[in-house]
Amino acid sequence: MGKEIRRVGVASVEPEGWETSRVVNQIQQRDAECVVFDLTETVVRVGGKRPRVQYKKEDLTNLEGVFTRAVPGGSLEQVILRMDTLHCLERLGIPFMNRPHAIEKAVDKYYTLRLLELAGVPVPHTTVTQYTRDALRAFRRYKDVVVKPLFGSGGVGMTRVSDPEIARRVFRALEANRYAIYIQEFLEHGNQDIRVFVIGDKAIAAMTRVGDNWKTTLRQGAQPRPCRLTSELSELATKCAETIGLEYTGVDLLETEKGLVVTEVNSSSGWQGLQQVTEINITEQLVEHFYSIIQAHASV
Repeated sequence: MGKEIRRVGVASVEPEGWETSRVVNQIQQRDAECVVFDLTETVVRVGGKRPRVQYKKEDLTNLEGVFTRAVPGGSLEQVILRMDTLHCLERLGIPFMNRPHAIEKAVDKYYTLRLLELAGVPVPHTTVTQYTRDALRAFRRYKDVVVKPLFGSGGVGMTRVSDPEIARRVFRALEANRYAIYIQEFLEHGNQDIRVFVIGDKAIAAMTRVGDNWKTTLRQGAQPRPCRLTSELSELATKCAETIGLEYTGVDLLETEKGLVVTEVNSSSGWQGLQQVTEINITEQLVEHFYSIIQAHASV
C-alpha cells in the first residue's frame, strides 16, 4: 500500500479557474488538503534553521507535492523570484509536476526548439536576434514570417509579416524596446493546428484547433474539434515531453506539405477545450499521475 497523502499544493494564477478548480476537487475527493497558492503572493525567507516559504498564513515547506498549473508573468526580477521559490521548495525534497527546471526550458521558445531539433524533432526554421539588420536578413530568406515574443503563450503578441517595410518597422520597434526578435517562417496550415496532450510517457488525447485566421489558439477564438490520435502524433508528442522533461504538456503541431512540424511545447497547458472533444477524464488522469510521482518519491 502506498503512502497516505495528506497535504499537497497547486501553484495557480487563477485559483477559481476551470482547470484549477477541477484539480482541487479531484484531490479533495482523495481526502487530502489542497493548498492553492499564487506565486505573486508568496514570501521566502532565509537565515533560520530551514528556509521558509509562505503564502498568506500557509507554510508551503511541508507540502507533500506541488502541481504546477502556471507561473505568472511579470518583470524579469519577479519571474526569477517566482522560479526561485519553486526551486527552493523542490530542494526541500518536495516532488513537482511539472518540475521547475522543465518549466524554465519550456517557457523559452528558442531553447525549446533547439532541444527538440537536437532530439530529431521537426521544427520550423527560426531565427532569434537582437538587431534589426540580422532580423531583416532572416526575413528576406523566409519572405513570410511570424514574429513572436520569446516568452508568452496563447498566441498573444504574435504578428505575421510579409511586407519588407512593415518588417523593418516591427524589428526596429522591438530593438528599440530591448526585446529579442524571434522570427519564424510562416508555414501554410489552413488556419488549423493540432494539440496533443501528454501525461507522463503517454499521449492521451488530441484535438484540432480551427480558427478564422492563421492564429489557431483557443484564446484567439479558434474552436476545438475531435482529432484521431495517430501513432505518429503520439510518438512525436511523447518525444517532445521527454526531451523537455515535462510530466504533462500540450504539444502543438502543424500539418504541412512536408509533414508534421512541432511549433511549441507548453509547460502549463490548459485542457478545457480538449475536454470538450474527448470522453477521457483528463483531470482524473492528471491527478492520478501527480499522486504516482509523490508515491515514487516517497519510496526512494
